[in-house]
Amino acid sequence: MAIVTHHALLLRELRFAAPARVKMWKGAATLKSGGVAIELREGESFTVPPFVRFSCLAHPRLAPGKTRPAVWSLALEAHASPEMERAADASKPWARKLAAAIFDNPAADWRAARVAGMWQVTPARLRSFLFAEGESLRALVREQRVAKVLAQLACMDDAGGGFAEAGFASAASMEQACQDVIGLPPEIAQRAISLLSSASPQPAAGHHGDALRRPRYRPYF
Repeated sequence: MAIVTHHALLLRELRFAAPARVKMWKGAATLKSGGVAIELREGESFTVPPFVRFSCLAHPRLAPGKTRPAVWSLALEAHASPEMERAADASKPWARKLAAAIFDNPAADWRAARVAGMWQVTPARLRSFLFAEGESLRALVREQRVAKVLAQLACMDDAGGGFAEAGFASAASMEQACQDVIGLPPEIAQRAISLLSSASPQPAAGHHGDALRRPRYRPYF
């Protein structure tokens, strides 16, 4: 699957603990972080360093008489190269460590008492660590649960799941979080999340054909 949009779509405040590779299959996109902008054209990709906030504005390609939709995917790299680590946001080590854990298991119990126990500190000390980095536990948990949803929607492999697997109490709370955190409009979130929840499982091993090697996506937006 990948993100397909027939109109300009801006997703803001995206942040992942791992390097995030954005690739344009069709159309174009503008990635922005701070005062820096990267323009991606069809077939191009760019890897955003770990824990760097960025926005992605995908825009269809306009042609006489028709509009080609923008199609883009997102892949998180399992390991960050030394070059990526040098470019990462190193000012928030505690928040990045916690964000990675939340992303890996968004449905877990991420209350302060449990996290503090994992790190062998008091809840007050945990909050002070995050406060010093300009973060809060509640906001970080919500952000990374939304990040997990987006990563599933934008990956090139079929991904199943639903609001419970992402750590949300209901589909409505998941849709609201997507709107609040990254600016995904509610009506778009409803369609995308519905498709994510009903995604078909991976084919059995040994049934890999040419179709599976081609980019696969569904029109979400």
